[in-house]
Amino acid sequence: MPRFLAVPLQAFVVFASLAGLYAQIVVIPTTAADQVELFPPYAPFRVPLVTAAIAFVACGQAALLGLGMLLRRASRGSVFEPSTLTWANVVVGAAYAATVLAAAVFGYVTLSDIPSPADGMDVLGLWLGTAAAAGAGTAVVLLFLAGRHLLVKAIGLRTELDAVV
Repeated sequence: MPRFLAVPLQAFVVFASLAGLYAQIVVIPTTAADQVELFPPYAPFRVPLVTAAIAFVACGQAALLGLGMLLRRASRGSVFEPSTLTWANVVVGAAYAATVLAAAVFGYVTLSDIPSPADGMDVLGLWLGTAAAAGAGTAVVLLFLAGRHLLVKAIGLRTELDAVV
């Protein structure tokens, strides 16, 4: 991968990781506090949902770390080494953990009796959003697993070619 592509992509990974950290420390807790202040019956649901949101962002940060390391290897031309699989596994594992977390929140929202300030659309939106996140996460994990499988094959072919040459 050319350096002029790798450097901006790595800068984006760093920026996105820092934005995630800001979201974990400031945005998520503040937004939850504001919602509880506007509608006090949300108070019992604040801690579990904030914890899940912070953990979900942490999964994204772990995936970004793995992606950053893969970009680094790509810029150095060392993608087809067996040690690259470690970082591919980090990306797949983070996506899997985020998907499981989204499915858990979907189950929690489904089984909880969350009050709604008006017509129930807030809870319906949360329910549909977590269902969509779990479904999309499943598709992403399957795509990442397919990509990882292709990487394993490419590493095997590269190792075989190096042995021949």
